[in-house]
Amino acid sequence: MADLDEFDQRILKAMSKGKGVGARLTELAREIGEPRSTVNLRVEVLEDEGVITGYRPRIDWERLNYPICGYMGVVCSDEVVERLLRVLKKEEAAFEIWEITTGSFDLLIKCRFRGYEGIKALRDKILRIEGVRDMDIWLLGPCHKEE
Repeated sequence: MADLDEFDQRILKAMSKGKGVGARLTELAREIGEPRSTVNLRVEVLEDEGVITGYRPRIDWERLNYPICGYMGVVCSDEVVERLLRVLKKEEAAFEIWEITTGSFDLLIKCRFRGYEGIKALRDKILRIEGVRDMDIWLLGPCHKEE
């Protein structure tokens, strides 16, 4: 697929803010200042080309009593990664887990917590796994630019 033109980029940027999903295509067209039929055609092309792969709800995690969001970076040997992944996939607080290919960490875990006791519990569980050498935790404050 060729690079996205400016029109497609505007569509994707507006959609990433929640505009134009499902019945709100009129809202998307209004947001980017183009006719609904033109926007609809472009969205269909982006879907057909696999650029848009689905529509997901935006969840208010604080309403669900998960007010703390953060990341945990884990340093471990390659032999430990699979074992650690099995543990983390069962953890309620671990929402996304990435293997890292550069930098000092081997895994990066996006977490949501109900309170600080959950952070400590997950940290302690990870550090008890043999082969985990180190970890760091980043807790997020307010987001100042959200796409």
